[in-house]
Amino acid sequence: MAEPVLVIHGIGVRNPAKFSRSVEALGVALGEGYELIPVFWGDLGAEGVDLEKVIARYPDRSGGVGGMMADKLAGSVASGLGRTMSWVSRRRGRHESAAQIKQEAGRLRADLKGRVRGYVNDKFQDMRGAMTSAMLPFLADVISYQSQGRRAVVHGRVREVIDKELGAEYGTKAKPVTMIAHSLGGVITFDMATAQRDPLYLERFVTLGSQPGFFHLLDPRSGGVPVFEGEPVRLGPSVKRWTNIWDEYDVLAFGVSGVFRLHDGSLPIDRPVRCYRDAVRGAALLQSHLGYFTRRASVEAVREALGE
Repeated sequence: MAEPVLVIHGIGVRNPAKFSRSVEALGVALGEGYELIPVFWGDLGAEGVDLEKVIARYPDRSGGVGGMMADKLAGSVASGLGRTMSWVSRRRGRHESAAQIKQEAGRLRADLKGRVRGYVNDKFQDMRGAMTSAMLPFLADVISYQSQGRRAVVHGRVREVIDKELGAEYGTKAKPVTMIAHSLGGVITFDMATAQRDPLYLERFVTLGSQPGFFHLLDPRSGGVPVFEGEPVRLGPSVKRWTNIWDEYDVLAFGVSGVFRLHDGSLPIDRPVRCYRDAVRGAALLQSHLGYFTRRASVEAVREALGE
């Protein structure tokens, strides 16, 4: 009989069907022996209404590439040509001194340089606006989850899935569960497992590109976990085994063994992987953070963690 394994996602996930397909793909990659159960909470995430209103924009910008070309580049060329023709005409008539001609040439170069720079700056503002728009839902989820009210609602969703799919007796000391948690999902699961009242008991805890250690250093998670004071803090018995998988190019992944110690005195395992060999794709484009469910290196690490 296949062992049930819960899988919870991180920030910025709004499509339950797409997430379920990702979980299914991970299950296929892991092979027989495990029944992966998706835990979806994205519909409880931060509201994205009117977020575009907080993106600061430079005033008096052109709209679209065509407009920018007309206003900036084409305008620069036209103006520059006009001044050049005037300069050539005056030069032929020798009505100006060499110093005056040199000064006029300098003005022409500065004008063209300024206009081209303005065009480039406009393109940068476009890129900045697009990147900010893409990142806002992710940042909003983190900020929203930090509030106690929203945190409790998300925790309730996790319990709801466990009760429905496994039974109310699961996640207890008598019947701990196994959880694979990506990104903020690892923080959510950690918070539930270390709660002072009714903690979620975990037989195996597998985090993928997650941040429990980072969050605990900045904002101690609960009264159930001591404040970090230089040495790894001991967790309660609710977390039996913990493997933290992180990609070397994942800028959103953090270690845990330097901050936490399990109840039996052992350290959680920080397991490095390399999902992408290209630093640009892996780090700058966040492909490493998004690729844990499908890349061979991380899937193999998950298989090892589950089979310990």
